[in-house]
Amino acid sequence: MAKKAALAIVALVIFSLSSFLNLSPALAAAPATTSKYVCLIDSASGQVVYGKNIDEKRQVASATKMMTAILAVEYAVLDEIATVSPNADQTPEYTIGLPAGSQLTIEELLKAALIKSANDAAVVLAEHVAGDEMLFAHLMSLKAFAIGAVNTRYENASGLPGHKQYSTAYDQAVIGRYLMSKAVLKNLVGSQVQTFKHPHYREALQLYNTNGLLFSYPGADGIKTGTTNAAGKCLVASATREGRQLIAVALKSYDRNGDCKRLLDYGFNHTGRVLLVHKDEPFKEILLTEGKENLISLYPDKDIYLWMGDAQLNVEKRVLLDYDIKAPVGKNQVLGTLKVYVEGKPVAEANLRTQAEYGRRPGFLLRILDGLARRWGVLPGSAENDP
Repeated sequence: MAKKAALAIVALVIFSLSSFLNLSPALAAAPATTSKYVCLIDSASGQVVYGKNIDEKRQVASATKMMTAILAVEYAVLDEIATVSPNADQTPEYTIGLPAGSQLTIEELLKAALIKSANDAAVVLAEHVAGDEMLFAHLMSLKAFAIGAVNTRYENASGLPGHKQYSTAYDQAVIGRYLMSKAVLKNLVGSQVQTFKHPHYREALQLYNTNGLLFSYPGADGIKTGTTNAAGKCLVASATREGRQLIAVALKSYDRNGDCKRLLDYGFNHTGRVLLVHKDEPFKEILLTEGKENLISLYPDKDIYLWMGDAQLNVEKRVLLDYDIKAPVGKNQVLGTLKVYVEGKPVAEANLRTQAEYGRRPGFLLRILDGLARRWGVLPGSAENDP
């Protein structure tokens, strides 16, 4: 008989840290924000720690340039020379004033695009990599999908308003997290100021980062601002304290620095690591066919922890198992997979395996012979059978 695989949603539970640690609401209150579209994630695991309308599609203005920079460093090297086209020269504000025909390195263009949010620099990067900004925007959309930002679509490299250009608070956190894995980009977005070699100035310019948290929030190390009438004021912020990095996103905010500060404060000060799945505790029992025992106990092959605070999170455990199991089954045999989702986003995965052997029970004839032998006291090794 063909084996049947089945997906079992074991639990969909609303968890909060206070449920585990008995924290008072005053000590672990969820952050209040002016933005209706916010997301806070733990960078190491990618887990959503807090959010509001995290999958609502919005324009994100110059936060778009995060993806522009990602593709630039993946498809070009920093000392490559790019030439400003007439099209890039005509890019709407804000620009850093790059005339057609001027030449700059990829590194200098990244400084202008990420630190000063220059639209013309973003267009030059796009045209240098793909030859055309529209083609580059298509590559941006594909890259976003590939890294898990599945609700993001780009029309241009700068973040200027577009009818078919959108992202979400969660996707912006995912993209920001990915950007911070690139050392050169992490260094740039974490800089308060950088020198910029403008092709039409004799002296280097000082570019001050548009991200105000870099100047005011302890541990802040990125990432990108964005502002247009359509998108409002946006910020993708990152901060690291005691080795833990958090990424906060606020879209269409009336106080983007304050909103991200409150999100980060909540993550650092009012969340804790909670053991959700214990590897030494049986997670599930399933029926065993033709076995000496009727049930098999399955154990995760690792512990799974989540970051939890007083804000409620939807935590879902999904189990993929082959439910048609026949004896014998070996020790440490993997029979399924456990996947944990927070707010609908995958966070962790563990194999489900046995911790013991499960033998096959004797066949019908052997059971009858065994029963007769026991009844008449002629078991192998009994006194009556001794020579």
